[in-house]
Amino acid sequence: MAIAASEPAGNDIWIDHRLGTDTVQVHVPPATPEQVVFRAADGGFCLSNDLRLLGRIGRSRLDRRAVHALLQYGAIPAPLTLLSGVERAAPGHVTSIDLSSGVATAAVNHLQPREAADGIRFDRCLDAILDTAPKGSVLTFSGGVDSGLLAARLSALRRTDVWLLNFSFGDADPEAKHAAAMARHFHLDFEQTTYESTEMNAFLADIGRDYTYPFGDFATISANLMVRAGIKMAPDAPQFIDGTGADGAFGVGQLATWQKLYRLPRPLLRGAAGLYSWAGLWRRPSRFEHRTRALRRAAQMPLLEAAVVATNALDGVLYRLPPPDRAYLSRAIRTYIIDCAPSTDVRDQYQWLDLLHVCAGEYAAKSFDPLRMRGVRASFPFLEPDLLAEAFAMPREIKYTFRDAKLALKNSLAASVPAELVYRPKSGFVPPLDRWLTEEPLRGVVQRISAEPGALADYLEITRLRRIVERAAEGQPLTQGVRNFVWMVTFLKLWLDQQPWFAD
Repeated sequence: MAIAASEPAGNDIWIDHRLGTDTVQVHVPPATPEQVVFRAADGGFCLSNDLRLLGRIGRSRLDRRAVHALLQYGAIPAPLTLLSGVERAAPGHVTSIDLSSGVATAAVNHLQPREAADGIRFDRCLDAILDTAPKGSVLTFSGGVDSGLLAARLSALRRTDVWLLNFSFGDADPEAKHAAAMARHFHLDFEQTTYESTEMNAFLADIGRDYTYPFGDFATISANLMVRAGIKMAPDAPQFIDGTGADGAFGVGQLATWQKLYRLPRPLLRGAAGLYSWAGLWRRPSRFEHRTRALRRAAQMPLLEAAVVATNALDGVLYRLPPPDRAYLSRAIRTYIIDCAPSTDVRDQYQWLDLLHVCAGEYAAKSFDPLRMRGVRASFPFLEPDLLAEAFAMPREIKYTFRDAKLALKNSLAASVPAELVYRPKSGFVPPLDRWLTEEPLRGVVQRISAEPGALADYLEITRLRRIVERAAEGQPLTQGVRNFVWMVTFLKLWLDQQPWFAD
């Protein structure tokens, strides 16, 4: 964490405490996975970028609202943290903390407005960020548009000292083959590492050590294993470069579809929500389940929460979110994220929420802490404030269409590789969680947690969860929402179990 009296560049956090004053100012960039947390304790004041450190100070109880945020939204919005009495400095804000009272106030630190940008200016900004990468850095390379563009710009910069690392799920992984095909068009070394089941034990045993805070995204497993493999292959690598964030800055997902859902009559939405629970549609994946799940989310949540951050529609099925907690979380998400977007246009608000809550709070978090714990810097060029400012200055018709996200990035990449490698359906970096849940050690860990949930028992519908886990262990497929939920419970329980200061 940077501590300075003058503003640093890039995505570093800036903490300013001038001598002779009782105020600390915490400047947190908008889209960083690093969190700053603080609490008053024993007549003093503690501030850290590691929640676990503050967990050792004072009595550490779970904040009920934060647990519910993890179950429904996959990440905890500021100013909440998992621990009651510990606050978080909001991203994209300057938080002023009075050391004598512990009272904190936050002011939005908006992106600097810029004139309308084009693709050339964006590429130049991206080049300036990438060219600061230290020699011997590693680019995690899926072969998709995001990492592909980073590789193309590094190649154009003649940064042949940076090499590409791809993670494969095995010989039958089509995305690994695609990555190898794309890599041949760059003048960069390309290495591929494959999932090894023997590494799963180490990952599960180290969750509490590798991560400073819990969040939900089952691709955490593969991201962590890739970090481990990459560091073994390049133990002296000073930095890993990651393409996370392009989805948030250059697309609006299914926003238009969600807007149509919210025009439907409320009785219809409530009826679909009730059917989803009453008929047990959440138990098995189907096209009807997928559509009804969306209707249930539309019935339960505001538009942007349902469209961007909700990981499931299981409130009232596998857990119950009390109305006061739901209201608090909605206010926090709107106050500290949505209302701070670069404009009041719902498309910009959608992107801002996606960038801060999902891209930074979950996707980037998958590799940020595991790298930091091993002394390696993580770089996310698409989350850098300068690049975000350029992205939001770019006319929307250049950035994306509702049918073609990341249009500007694809057009830039297509100048370096054949078009058929760029303009293709996105498949994503999706680990085979359904299969892993039938295999040891993950199968046994998940079964143990559902049988002995400890402090989480107060939040879960245990009987239903146990049935779901048994079905998963037998190889029956899970719906997307249930899959996310099972992993979130597993990650949270393991993280808590591995904290010596937490009494379950």
